[in-house]
Formats: sequence, C-alpha cells, structure tokens
Amino acid sequence: MPALQSPPLAARFARAVVFGACGFLGREVVRQLSASGALVLGIDTRPWPGALPAGYSHNVEGSDALAEAAAYLGAGPATCSAACSAGQGALSPGPPNGIPKGLGPLAGVQGAEPPAGARGGAPVAFFHLAGLADAGACQRDPDLAGRLNVDLVAEALVALSAVPCAFVFPSTGIVYGDGLPRPAREDDPLLPAAEYARGKIKAEGLVRAACAGGPLRCAIARLSNLYGPGGGENTVLGRILAQARAGGPLQVWDESPVRDFLFVTDAAEGLIRLGLAANTLGRPNGAEGAGGALTANLSTGLGTSVGGLIDLCAELFHTSRLPQEREPGPDARPSSLVLDNSRLIALTGWQPRTSLRTGLTSSIGGARAAQE
Repeated sequence: MPALQSPPLAARFARAVVFGACGFLGREVVRQLSASGALVLGIDTRPWPGALPAGYSHNVEGSDALAEAAAYLGAGPATCSAACSAGQGALSPGPPNGIPKGLGPLAGVQGAEPPAGARGGAPVAFFHLAGLADAGACQRDPDLAGRLNVDLVAEALVALSAVPCAFVFPSTGIVYGDGLPRPAREDDPLLPAAEYARGKIKAEGLVRAACAGGPLRCAIARLSNLYGPGGGENTVLGRILAQARAGGPLQVWDESPVRDFLFVTDAAEGLIRLGLAANTLGRPNGAEGAGGALTANLSTGLGTSVGGLIDLCAELFHTSRLPQEREPGPDARPSSLVLDNSRLIALTGWQPRTSLRTGLTSSIGGARAAQE
C-alpha cells in the first residue's frame, strides 16, 4: 500500500447534520462536534435525551427531515420519500414505512436555525449514522435491514446531491470476514458472511457512486467492535458487561475469537477527523479510495481474545468467571478480526486514546471497579 501523507486539516466543521443523532455513536458525535464549536442539527425518531448541547438543534424526524438537512448545510429544498423516516441510529427502529404520526415538515425541531454568519465557506458535513446496527436483527429480517441500511443511504445521497459537504458513512470491519491471520487492510478482499456486512458493502457502493461526480466529498470508515457507556447488549462485550453489572459470574459460548475493541469516544473522533480529511482532499482516487470516497479502517489495531476480555472484566469488576459453554472440535477454524488503522493515522494523525482497561471501567460506570 502506498504511503500516505496527512493533509492539513481544517480545525473543525462549521456546521454538521447527524442523522441518527440519538444512537450510541450518534450521541458522542454530536457531543464532540458541539464541543468543537460547530453548529449541529440532529435528526432522529426520538427526542434528544436531556438538555440540548450548546449550538445543537434537534429534529424529531418528519417527512422532510433530509430536505431540512440539505437546507441546513446550505442547499436549496430537496425531496425525501417516506422511507427517510426509518433512520434512528442504534436505537429501536421507528416505523419502517411512513412517517411518525403528526409530524410535518419541521415539526419537532428543538433549537434554532444557524445564524446567517455561520453559512460561510467553512466546511460542513453530514454524518449518516442511522440504520439497523444489530447484526442478528439484520439476519432475521433482511428486508428491514435493506430498507434501513441501504435504501436510507440512497435517500440521503439523493437529498444531498447538490450540497458541497463531507458525507461521512460508518461501515464495518465485518466486510473482511474473520479468517485473516493479520490485521485487515482496506485493499483486502471483501468476504461478507452475513446480511449486515452485505448491506454495508451495498451502501459503500452507493456512496462511492454518488461521490464520483458532483460536490459531495465522501468518507467511509470501517469500524471495529464498538463499545462504551450506553452501548447495547447485542454484542459479545455488551453481554459480558451486562453480566458484570449484575454481579457475575461471567460466561460466553466461545472464548477463542479475537476482536479489535474500539471505545466510542475514539470512534467519534476518528469519524470527524476522517470527514475533515475527505473535505480537504476532495474526491480522492488511487490509494485513498477508488470511486470518489476516502475509505479507512477505524480501529485500535490490537486484538484481544474473548477469553482475555473475560479475564480482564473479572479482574476489574471483582467477579467470578465460568468456563466457556462449549468446547470447539479439533477442526474448528480460528476466528480473528483485527483492523489495520495505519491509513487513518497517516491521513489524519488520529490515534486511539482509550485503553481497553480504561474503556471497560468507564463502560461499567467505575462503581464495581472501585470496590474492594
């Protein structure tokens, strides 16, 4: 892979839209964007939990949510079909068809329009964090997964097709499969084994096609295993943390898989930095990503076995652990998925800041780890 140089990035986005703002990752992206001084419009099927951050407006998604997003980022009116109302980040799905009852074009907006002075030439971005992130749910209902993880991306790209902004899309490292003996790189073959990964690959293709011409500047981040405070229990780490909160003991089906665990605050910072890089580089090609999108793994680059994860959680939270529920046969294939993050580091200077030990303690609230 050719060496990449970090471009001189803008310090921050002036304005941003976070589609799926109330999801696990969406909330942290909103927090970091707002803390940087950006004006942020969040769109979700749910109200924002608690007080609005400074400079933040919230749209409890109506039929014209994406048209509102395009206008907020500086374009004229755009159209959006009723399928737009399905986006909700990692939270429980809203109505897969149609819009929430009683919501019209700007209904439910909390906060104010950005001041006229904020609509200048500083960079703006759209973070597409809406969708169905539960891989098991995608496998059980592929039609719903297609609507939320593919069709909704197409809707957003159409709505923003005239907007000169960074379009930031989180994909998944699962697209590489789990059989590589080394960290996966962006130019490795894609080997999706399940509906969730297949949908992400289709959506990546839509993003690249939309960004090959026109004003959009696109960034695709392939994330490793995300965790942190407020994360769900539909992942192996989420289930282990739920057992720890309940006082243990800790047990999983299989301790042998190796995964790359990324803390949510690091993930949000990486997404923002990758979006700034896409905005700076314009429509890249070659090493950065074919077809007009900047593609990079967003990960720690470090592998931890599920068994090692249980050992660390048992130590931190002073609880017991049980043997795994099954013993693999002699022909069992090793399962490993670690992502090489060197491209993202070279492009943006980003580095993961949170160790697994610190992140786990934060995820559990620190209460049990502080006990004697």
